[in-house]
Amino acid sequence: SHTAKFGSPFQSLGQRHRSKTSASSHNPSCSPMGLSLLILLPLSVAFNLDVENPAVYTGPNGSYFGYSVDFYMTDSSVSIIVGAPKANTSQPNIREGGSVFYCPWSLSQSQCSSIEFDIQGKSRPVRPVDVEFKSHQWFGATVRVHEDSVLACAPLYSWRTMEDKPHADTTGSCFLSVKNFTKFVEYAPCRTEFRGRKGQGYCQGGFSADFTREGKVVLGGPGSYFWQGQVITAVKQEIVKAYYPGFFLTSVEGQIQTKQKKEITFDDTYMGYSVAVGEFSGDDDEGDVLSFDQVSILNGSLDMLKTFTGEQVTMCSVFKFMVRITSRMMDLLVGAPMFMLRDSDGRLEELGRVYVYMQNGPLDLTPQLPHLTGTQTFGRFGSSITPLGDLNQDGYNDVAISCPFGGENKQGLVLIYNGHAGGLREKPSQVIAGQWASATPSALPASFGYALRGGKDLDNNGYPDLIVGAFGADTAVLYRSRPIVNTSATLTVYPTMINPEEKVCTISRGNETLVNLSFCLSANGKHLPNHLEFNVEVQLDRLKQPQKGAVRRALFLDTQLPALQRTLTVPNGARVCSDTKIFLRDEKDFRDKLSPIFVALNFSLNPQAAADRYDLRPILNYQTAELIEQKAQILLDCGEDNICVPDLKLSVHGDRKEVYMGDDNSLTLTFNAKNDGGGAYEAELYVVLPPEADYSGIARNNESLTQLTCSYEMENQTRYLSCDLGNPMKSGTSLWAGLRFTVPRLKDTHRFVQFDLQIRSKNENNSQSEVVPYKLEVVVQSDVILQGVSRPDKVFFPPPNWKLTKNVMVEQDVGPSVQHTYELVNNGPSRISHTLLQLKCPMKLQSNRFIYPLEVTTEGPVNCTTHNIVNPLNLKVRCCGLTNPYKSFILKCLASYKVEKMPYAILPKVTPSGAKKMVTPVVWNKPDSTYAVPLWIIILAILAGLLLLALLIYVLYKLGFFKRTPYGTAMEKAQLKPQAASEA
Repeated sequence: SHTAKFGSPFQSLGQRHRSKTSASSHNPSCSPMGLSLLILLPLSVAFNLDVENPAVYTGPNGSYFGYSVDFYMTDSSVSIIVGAPKANTSQPNIREGGSVFYCPWSLSQSQCSSIEFDIQGKSRPVRPVDVEFKSHQWFGATVRVHEDSVLACAPLYSWRTMEDKPHADTTGSCFLSVKNFTKFVEYAPCRTEFRGRKGQGYCQGGFSADFTREGKVVLGGPGSYFWQGQVITAVKQEIVKAYYPGFFLTSVEGQIQTKQKKEITFDDTYMGYSVAVGEFSGDDDEGDVLSFDQVSILNGSLDMLKTFTGEQVTMCSVFKFMVRITSRMMDLLVGAPMFMLRDSDGRLEELGRVYVYMQNGPLDLTPQLPHLTGTQTFGRFGSSITPLGDLNQDGYNDVAISCPFGGENKQGLVLIYNGHAGGLREKPSQVIAGQWASATPSALPASFGYALRGGKDLDNNGYPDLIVGAFGADTAVLYRSRPIVNTSATLTVYPTMINPEEKVCTISRGNETLVNLSFCLSANGKHLPNHLEFNVEVQLDRLKQPQKGAVRRALFLDTQLPALQRTLTVPNGARVCSDTKIFLRDEKDFRDKLSPIFVALNFSLNPQAAADRYDLRPILNYQTAELIEQKAQILLDCGEDNICVPDLKLSVHGDRKEVYMGDDNSLTLTFNAKNDGGGAYEAELYVVLPPEADYSGIARNNESLTQLTCSYEMENQTRYLSCDLGNPMKSGTSLWAGLRFTVPRLKDTHRFVQFDLQIRSKNENNSQSEVVPYKLEVVVQSDVILQGVSRPDKVFFPPPNWKLTKNVMVEQDVGPSVQHTYELVNNGPSRISHTLLQLKCPMKLQSNRFIYPLEVTTEGPVNCTTHNIVNPLNLKVRCCGLTNPYKSFILKCLASYKVEKMPYAILPKVTPSGAKKMVTPVVWNKPDSTYAVPLWIIILAILAGLLLLALLIYVLYKLGFFKRTPYGTAMEKAQLKPQAASEA
């Protein structure tokens, strides 16, 4: 569909057909849009095109400036030629006739000017004015340069035949300038007496064109003879001789052309769609390479030598064009820009492909595999191919391949492929992206890379350059090649085995373990400045995957830093070296003693260096290793080979085997770590925690346990604990230590919780112990207690003033109240979802009512049912009561419970159950009315007691009990004096 929008010369093909096939069978939307065929010279590396400072030339808007490009270099001028097939010119009454522009090159970049090839104007003076039709003729669609000559063609040029039929023949026409634009002649070999579809009426001569090495013109006319197509060649000197202004039909001496095939099977083969020139037959006579859905090699006499057919020979998968690669013999490159490949889902994607055929001998062409396949869907990879010349002077050519609708916003890509003795490398060394937007965004893309031309050294700096056309943006871009610097670097570290015990006294640091470091750079190349400046950086011990908390183990002695930066000036073709010293840090400052200490040298050309006289800065050969590494090893106590092989063993014990649902489940794991082999460096206990567990700390309740240093970390959703066991963990080490955990997040979906423990070291050999799992069984268990209390704890019956009555109205009429309270407690740890509590009490005694239930009250999520009616008489409720008791008895109630369900998928090992007896003693009271004591007996008893007391006092008086001497006897007095004196 792009072709119809672009107005490609090919769009007129297929609109008329020998067998009256509908136009859809020759859908111009499938056209490869004027692709070209080229012969290449040997390939090389191409990575040095200066994309930062290109020379950009622009033409009139909408002119398709850049549709075709070529170099124009003479002794007196250096420029590029750009075709603009839709440009308007000064020719009267001609719309979009097309033009060719001359664009001189210089560092200041001058403007382009139109070249007047056709000075005849609209028509020839000797013919009627409507004989020629030059509007929309696409003059400049094809331009080719040979020495001081320029060939420019208008493939859609039309003229009315001499029979004056109502239609014109699209024969195509070309103009040839010679002697630096001092003479212009027209060359229209398809404008002959063979008119119409059966002849050369739709030839479109100049649709493709090329020059041989000697300057012979080769034209392709894909529309001749019912679109069989043809190739026409003539010597340019004879073309100049045969030209006579005013004559339509001319005869060029020595012109040869392919003939019409009589077989109808040759129709629609479009020979001449793309042409290129090279040597394949071994006779030193350049043959022509022609193509559309096939590639044919013709000799200088246009006899068929060899034909290649593409994988997808359909109108929309064009197998087309291109040539040349290695050292002595021509090679062939063929582009198929609409090649389709199935993606991973089986759908066809148009990616484009370029086939490379290496010439082993005359016409002995072998395909290079794998083929080069594009990566941009609908990018038209292979639309244009050009040889670039030997950019890095290694004897092989480079190739530029376009992808004009690829890249960001479909602005186009040009990919540079390197050559070598075996052909083309599979990956491009440089990808140039178009930076120019379309001049008419709604109509077509910028098409950067649609036209390519390379292999010429425009600025004379010794390296060939590249022209890229972007006709959708009316732009042509010149990329110049930068000089290539071939560089080699060396890095030396001595000693490579560092002994931390060997220290040297230094002025700046004291006693240090020193290491010598030396690095050298050499540079050479063609067309380089006399001196090259390099930025050099040396990095010490920079790990590719830095560990947490890792430090640089070595530093530069002078700067105390892990990096050194210097600028080296290297003469072209010379070698320059630099020496310095580094020192090893103290062993207590780092852990890693096993890993090599890498020393990395990185270098680059100084971007601030002055440009050369061509305003270009050199570039390093892309194959140069800009990063060089050496390493040194720390000497270990591991024997002559410096390799330690540990023998690590681990045993684990825990203070519990079960964990309970609902509990925090504190756990202490005690382990024994042993090493029966060589030293284990950076040895650690590695504990993988299950999701249900948390780390609490180190066990410190036992002096025999080693106090470890542990860190708790997470990596990829895995929580783990790492504890330092020594660096190194020496041979014969055996240590005990303990770790504390909790396991609070148990789930009933897992029957076990597992800790995985392992000793790990950084040793290269036998660095780990076996993984020791410690399993805990997940258990459901609850401790249930049933408690009860009686209020009051003893009942006296009958209560005061109580009388047995048949008409019971209120609670007091029943008897004394008794309240039994029961409490069911779950002390856990697991939860209970359903428990049955049963209460049994004696409701009758010897056929008499014994207990009258008045009310049942509950607290919490409890539902109660009873076999007896509570408060059958509807009394005012305060509590339950006792009725018709006997003299003495005990009220006994039995409460029992059973856990029927727990909310876990795991069943408990023991189902909680139990019972509780509630005892309330009942004491009998005698009635007050039957056994009362008379009042007079009480008064008489009191009077008798008083009389007896008076009689006793009288008797004592008579006996002298109340008549004692106040001072006592003389002896008593004598005994009292000292005591009295003492007391005084």
